[in-house]
Amino acid sequence: MSIPVSIHHGPFTTNTLASKKFLIIYILIIWGSIIPTILEFYFFWKLVEKNYFLLLLLFPIQIYLGYIILVLSSIILAKIFLVIINLIHKPKEGIFERNKRNKDYYFWSLRAVVKKWPIWVSKFIPLPFVEKLNYKWFDNDSEFIELGKNIFIGKGSSIKASVILGNYLIIKKVKIKDNVIVGSNSFITPGTQVDKNTIIEAMSITKYNQKLGPNSFYIDNIIEKLENKSKNLYQKLRNSFFNKNNNQNDAFNHNLKNIEPYEGKFVKNFHYNLLIIAFIYFISYCIPTFGIIYYNLKFFIPYILQTPNFIHIFSYFPSLLILLITPLIFIVLHIINLSILILLSRLIYNLIQRKTPIKEGVYHWNNKNKEYNNYFIRSFLLRYVKWKLQRSPFPWLLRSGFNFIGNCNFGKNTVIEDSYIAKELLHVGNNTYLGRCLIENHLWDKFLTIKSINIKDNVVISDCCCIAPGSEIENNTFLLPLSVTAKNAKLSSNSLYSGAPLNKLSKNELIKIMNFNIDKLKLK
Repeated sequence: MSIPVSIHHGPFTTNTLASKKFLIIYILIIWGSIIPTILEFYFFWKLVEKNYFLLLLLFPIQIYLGYIILVLSSIILAKIFLVIINLIHKPKEGIFERNKRNKDYYFWSLRAVVKKWPIWVSKFIPLPFVEKLNYKWFDNDSEFIELGKNIFIGKGSSIKASVILGNYLIIKKVKIKDNVIVGSNSFITPGTQVDKNTIIEAMSITKYNQKLGPNSFYIDNIIEKLENKSKNLYQKLRNSFFNKNNNQNDAFNHNLKNIEPYEGKFVKNFHYNLLIIAFIYFISYCIPTFGIIYYNLKFFIPYILQTPNFIHIFSYFPSLLILLITPLIFIVLHIINLSILILLSRLIYNLIQRKTPIKEGVYHWNNKNKEYNNYFIRSFLLRYVKWKLQRSPFPWLLRSGFNFIGNCNFGKNTVIEDSYIAKELLHVGNNTYLGRCLIENHLWDKFLTIKSINIKDNVVISDCCCIAPGSEIENNTFLLPLSVTAKNAKLSSNSLYSGAPLNKLSKNELIKIMNFNIDKLKLK
């Protein structure tokens, strides 16, 4: 279970797609969950067909009711698929090769695809009972997470029963007992067992297979237990945040006086940027909108809503055919909408690039040259594209969409989770895993620094990491959770890194921090 970094709240599923054939099952789940909603709408239409006042009065209720039916039918259908899949190959703990030839990795990815639609569709209207079902049945690691009562999980924290470590997938059950508090932006590693009445401080990382005792307080990136005496805790916090930093705070306050005011820092052409987005939004919805209107008038209304009775829908073949293909029409029109969005974005992006090509540099907001201004125009454009693709039921399109537009370059078999990804100057190699992290090609301090980021093959960037502009990460490199690179950092190949600031780890240091022993990893 996880609450990711301000992207959306609630359970999530990985975007790992071991086989594109999984999308067939995914489409079937979407299709099957829409059918009951259509049938319910038939009864509503028959109720209000000849009473327009009643139609206007009840239509908002119908929208809510139809949505609940869609959510519940998607949950039930996905659960049926999960039961069948688990009968074919039961989920189990272990260390598995990150390769589709490995059945455990293959079915782990398949289960994630099955869970994705009910989680996606249930986020539009907050329904507490649906949220509980999602956590229980459809979180990516729900098979191996056991939660007690009265647990508080802070914003941005992740509880993971599975983790990607290099070329391995590690799955180990997590148990958290009653009255536990997990601080904000903490990371609970697979195999962690937390006893009752325990507090885990913010920005803490547990070790693999670590056991946290009852009635205790744990803190730090390399998590350690504090004595239960509140005096010791308060003294440590006081030393950390007050005594040691007095000189630094004085220097910081002195430097603040020398920094130029931020007034006029950003480009003030919001209306122009908004006009571009409005144009793309309008054009991308034209064909789908006209398509759905034409389909409803020509097929759906005559063959479904105007049928003499409910039985006629199933007994008359043309009506049955229209019922069965209607969900597919919705899916196709949505994909057309995304495709037009990507195509228009590429055309506009290339026009801007011809006028002022993107380039690296350091810019000051008091000198807004063409490169500075057009950077924000492109950023505004690509922000909408990224948001649209990541928030769609097909987040896998982000990689191919950005590659087509030409703003970024992602290699084959690269996985992009629901993350803050740089919109330009990002080059990612093959078979790379980008967890729920922040990867940004620009950074504000006194100046605006714009630098490319190069991530080579077989790199794993874990959740809650932050990759700064100018970073270069060589092949086969692994970053532990909550790792932060500095500007222009160069990370060597076949290495392990952790911390903020970043430190290169030896195998022994990895054992100390995370309790992972790479030499003893055995495939099962």
